[in-house]
Amino acid sequence: MADIQHNPDEVSRLAGQIGAHADHLEGTAGAHTRNTRQRMAGVRGRDPLANAVVHSSEEILNVVKQAERQLRKHLRDVQKGLHQTTQNHQQNDKTLADMVRRIHERSEAQDKARQGWTDRVKAPNNSLKPKTVPVQWKPGMPKSQFARKAQQLHSLGRRGQMYKATNPVSRDTNITDDYKGALIRIINNNHKGNPNLADAASAAARSMHPDHIQELQVGGRDHWENIRMLHGKTNTDIGNHQIWPKIRDLPDGTPIKIKVKWK
Repeated sequence: MADIQHNPDEVSRLAGQIGAHADHLEGTAGAHTRNTRQRMAGVRGRDPLANAVVHSSEEILNVVKQAERQLRKHLRDVQKGLHQTTQNHQQNDKTLADMVRRIHERSEAQDKARQGWTDRVKAPNNSLKPKTVPVQWKPGMPKSQFARKAQQLHSLGRRGQMYKATNPVSRDTNITDDYKGALIRIINNNHKGNPNLADAASAAARSMHPDHIQELQVGGRDHWENIRMLHGKTNTDIGNHQIWPKIRDLPDGTPIKIKVKWK
């Protein structure tokens, strides 16, 4: 398959159309990457082996970040209805184009279904007493990954956007499966000339989870705009072992706030 390529003028025009929501998501990813690099800098220069490890880790991190940024750009292109760009995708890599289209269409279907809900809550019930849930860092969680996830949840709770959702939550697992699959395909497409780097970055991406930034259990959308790749153990522990046991017996619609704990 040929590499994905786009007309530079079209890309430039698209840059001005990206909404504030997408900009915010890109900003949080940038902060995460900066934090990771700052910690890597702490071991740089100690010895040649440490330097080599840091360089390799930075390179893999950059590859995953670049691929996710490219994937989200493809999804924005489809969202904006740029048919020519979609045709370019199909000409270069039909499988990837099909995956991108499926992610978008399934995400929009989930949003449409959500609008029609009559048997489940769709917003916080402010007549209920809010519940504050502690989210704590644990050994084995990369601190930058924990910080990004926990701080995003804290911010959502502070803005009054989180609540105990009706369980079981509405979810289309094909969205996250295709998101991860498309990301790995982009990594391999972009680095055909360096198979060792492609393999390492793909392995890193496979070990991560397509995480709902706002957890579905606290009212998040099952949509690609609400997805970011996250360290697997961090995602599972925060969602399944820290948040859910604290909220599962609460009335649907209970406002949820997050307290971030490091010790």
